[in-house]
Amino acid sequence: MHFYTGKVYFEIRDKNHKHPQEEKFVVYGNASEETVWQRYLAAASDHISGAPKYIFYTINYEKTIKELINKFQVRVAGGGVVYDILDRMLIIKRNGVYDIPKGHLEKGETIEECAVREVEEETGISSKIISPIVESFHTYLYKGKHVLKHTYWFKMRAISEDQLTKPQVEEGIEEILWLDKHQVKDIVWKNTYKSIKDVFNKCEIS
Repeated sequence: MHFYTGKVYFEIRDKNHKHPQEEKFVVYGNASEETVWQRYLAAASDHISGAPKYIFYTINYEKTIKELINKFQVRVAGGGVVYDILDRMLIIKRNGVYDIPKGHLEKGETIEECAVREVEEETGISSKIISPIVESFHTYLYKGKHVLKHTYWFKMRAISEDQLTKPQVEEGIEEILWLDKHQVKDIVWKNTYKSIKDVFNKCEIS
């Protein structure tokens, strides 16, 4: 499992599964969930400078993950990388930062229904799911609570090509773009979130 707190990267791994590029990380061996939590609190409080990447090796991976997650308020979300007939990607600009449409799971709906609904609400584009892409995690503070957002991402296709985009301005969406892979790399890459870059990487943009 890995997640982002601002620019800081956290990855928890079983001690028997060494990272092939371990030398690029700050490494903690035999880490407990409390070790990870204390580093997280430092990052959340802006007490860590720069953008370090941490690896925490743990003896009991499942137990460590469960106990760490229990320290957060977890919010589940669904989102979509939507393509049109020209294989351009649907990109939004939310509060000045490029992003992909996503939103919180509502009671009684599946995560797939959530992803389709959020894409349409945020952009006006009706779409259908093709396949899962990846799951991502990032943290933020909300009303004094430490929130871990768990997002399920899907590859999606716009249902028709004559749809007009409609930004959900109440959600801070100010612009909607259809961009090819090269444009995503050139335009979006320098002004988006690291967790979103992970999703793009799974879509062969890096």
